[in-house]
Amino acid sequence: MSTAAANTKETPSARWVFTPRRARRIAFALVALSLAVAALSSACGGMMEGGMGPGMMEGMMGDGSDPSEEAAVEGATDVRQQDFAFAPANIVVDAGTTVTWTNYDAVGHTVTSDDGGELESPLLGQNETFSHTFDEPGDYLYYCQPHPNMRGLVTVRPQG
Repeated sequence: MSTAAANTKETPSARWVFTPRRARRIAFALVALSLAVAALSSACGGMMEGGMGPGMMEGMMGDGSDPSEEAAVEGATDVRQQDFAFAPANIVVDAGTTVTWTNYDAVGHTVTSDDGGELESPLLGQNETFSHTFDEPGDYLYYCQPHPNMRGLVTVRPQG
């Protein structure tokens, strides 16, 4: 061991001296990290750079339900919340009828009036239900708060 090395005491700050070898290692690590981020971003359809790509949210939440695209189902009193849709999404009942919604998905859903009126369920977990009795004739549009592509309609007729 040389005299200079034997007389040099290593201090904690000496361990963090920026040497050319350390600089190459850091540069290599940064390049490798950049390549990994770029590969992950590309594999995820650009999610890391620009958010979710077109159609990705719909794919995660199903196609939803649109009552204007379905024929009305008369007399239905049970509505399923399944595959991110209300089924049936368009029902017709008489005044005084109770309708029950059941969530069959593993994620929470609500039944919420478009106009903030009649329907205001809590967030329903899997296999939980919400029921409402419709006393007044009219059209009741509703949706799921966490998944607004889930839409439904209850048309209430006067009791005959």
